[in-house]
Amino acid sequence: MQPSDLDSPLYAAVELGSDSFRLHVGYIEHGALRLVATMAEKVELAATLDEDGMLGAAAMRRALEVLGAFRRVLDAWRPHAVRVVATAALRMAKNAALFLPAAGKAVGRPIDIIAGDEAGRLVYLGVATTLGADDNAPRLVVDIGGASTELVLGQGAAIRRIESFAIGAVRQGLTFFAGGRLDAAGFDAAVRSSRSRFAEAGLGVQGGQRAYGACGTVRALAAIAARQGEPEGVLTQAGLARLRAAFIEAGHVARVRLAWPAAEHASHLPGGLALLTGLMEELEMAELVAVQAGLRVGALWDLHQRAAAVGAAAIVDKLANSPV
Repeated sequence: MQPSDLDSPLYAAVELGSDSFRLHVGYIEHGALRLVATMAEKVELAATLDEDGMLGAAAMRRALEVLGAFRRVLDAWRPHAVRVVATAALRMAKNAALFLPAAGKAVGRPIDIIAGDEAGRLVYLGVATTLGADDNAPRLVVDIGGASTELVLGQGAAIRRIESFAIGAVRQGLTFFAGGRLDAAGFDAAVRSSRSRFAEAGLGVQGGQRAYGACGTVRALAAIAARQGEPEGVLTQAGLARLRAAFIEAGHVARVRLAWPAAEHASHLPGGLALLTGLMEELEMAELVAVQAGLRVGALWDLHQRAAAVGAAAIVDKLANSPV
């Protein structure tokens, strides 16, 4: 498929995540998102942040290489609009101001460092549009990233509350599973730490409220749980406990990656498991449903909605200024 073959405008979203950089190119047709190109490359920015909050030089070089590859894809597809966003690792990095000009030049577009609230809004929009207008139930959307976690309460398309926490799978994994070793003591400490962070949110899943996980960590854990006999695409506290036991039996992060292919797509998965376990316990969540949506999907829909709004405004203006 070539850009000229499409009747609908193309949009692109680039996410400079704390662990990986990702790209989506797609268009909206009959109320559904159609992706024509997608890329994901591991960069591991958060893992290189030192005690002074500085990004490692090797990670920054790798990031520029990836962004150069993304630019070639964007130039080939020539989307109508592009949004490039950076998340928690670049929010926290003390040397981000030195890196961003080179990164913007590499990708050929300006980069927007977004706050946790904006990240949560885009993630929720991605979930809401994926589930469809007919799903108007109250919901909690969970996004566990490499260096932050966003929780969003809403109903249908409306957002009621966004909470962002400076805690993610990468840092949790590096802190409690040093050297990649997995044991019961490390998991217990990681889960206790997670619960203490989420206790301050004052959130809880109420009756009739559904919970969705819109991130690679949740999708990877759900895929592994399904291979262990759990319901497809659904995580429960009991299922997470069985995953923790399986990870401890594996004994090391490297063996987890070898045992379950899904773990290859979510770095520091044991850290993510500990975070999610603490979150579900603290919020008394019975189950969490993995959904194939998230920040990039939300960003594409956001671009589409903005373009539609501009088009509608132009039509109204034209009608208002037309001679009677």
